[in-house]
Amino acid sequence: MLISVIIPIYNAEKYLPKCLNSVINQTYRNLEIILINDGSTDNSGQICDLYAKSDCRIIVLHKKNGGVSSARNTGLVIARGNYISFVDPDDWIEPEMYERLYYHIREYTADIAIGGYVKESGDGNFSKPYKGKVYVYDNKSALNLILKDDGFKGFLCNKLFSADLFHSNPSISLDENIHFCEDLLCCCECFLKSSKIVYDTYPYYHYIIHNNNISLSNYSTKKLTSLTAVERIIEYVKEIDEININQFINYFMHLNISLLLNGLFERKCKANEYNIMKVNLRKYSLKLITNKRVLLSTLLGRISIKLLFLIWKKFFKKNDIYT
Repeated sequence: MLISVIIPIYNAEKYLPKCLNSVINQTYRNLEIILINDGSTDNSGQICDLYAKSDCRIIVLHKKNGGVSSARNTGLVIARGNYISFVDPDDWIEPEMYERLYYHIREYTADIAIGGYVKESGDGNFSKPYKGKVYVYDNKSALNLILKDDGFKGFLCNKLFSADLFHSNPSISLDENIHFCEDLLCCCECFLKSSKIVYDTYPYYHYIIHNNNISLSNYSTKKLTSLTAVERIIEYVKEIDEININQFINYFMHLNISLLLNGLFERKCKANEYNIMKVNLRKYSLKLITNKRVLLSTLLGRISIKLLFLIWKKFFKKNDIYT
């Protein structure tokens, strides 16, 4: 079976060779490697073209910059594989990742196979790999685990998806207007269309943490789109009894409070953005907020955002779970 590996690329020349080498050297050879150069201004485009000349499995498409979701969607349109995977250009994968994930899909007749991941600093330091365990879930059980801190999380890049999930009616693509939690939204949509999901905890995917990563900043207007993503997930699952909707409501309020407090602290929060987040504090019933700290913060925010901000800045800012 053909696996299409979609790699969105923007100004990643420093890390791209290691990423591409880890993909082309997979023990599973039947790959279609789709490189979407999303308007890079460095040498990333030239690196893509150079690799394409040496490996006939590589397809390169150069496009105007449109963001990571736009690049991934472009890859989805041209992908011919029976299965779809995504890799970010500054990350890398273990040599047997696709062999093992495809094996699990066949062994358990699953729609999605998930591999473990490890966060790795830019200098190459990471926790040592360990022997993995394999778990099999139905879609509802998997959705109930997707936000767990020690679980597989809602990343696209550590998963192998049946292409039918994206292409069958209703089709799935990434929302190009959502810039944070777009992975989580897309994964939840795929999970909802799946019948069986298998998870191998062995860390096949190496997620590289950079000090200049935009996700390390505490507030931005683009980060507000994460609220739209989580709100949409809540709408998807609210009528499904077996899914724990409270975890998504907790997460929505967690993000909303985090953005609100950091936006005020950094003085980046515009008046209309402040008003949106203020209204969001009353969006869901307190009975549905099961995280004690989120509940307390929500209560304080409803009484006085100024009071919540002063308490947070004085006692919690240095070790705040929201940052």
